[in-house]
Amino acid sequence: MAKLTVSISSDARKRIDYRAEQLGVTRSAYVEGLVAADAQTELEAFLEEGYRALAAENGRFAESVLPVAWEVVGSDDTAW
Repeated sequence: MAKLTVSISSDARKRIDYRAEQLGVTRSAYVEGLVAADAQTELEAFLEEGYRALAAENGRFAESVLPVAWEVVGSDDTAW
């Protein structure tokens, strides 16, 4: 566990106190939860970017091999 001293506005402190009390947790636990939620959001965005890039790459590959596949199975839909 590490201690951290930060300077925030009194409105931000009041908000932290209010939400922490609502949730029944300490200020530290509430702020730690915010940091964890931010890290999760960042991870999800990173994964989504990777999935999109992979999907685009797979799409390009499929388009490149489709002509060869049609030569093998023919262009007749009954082959499928």
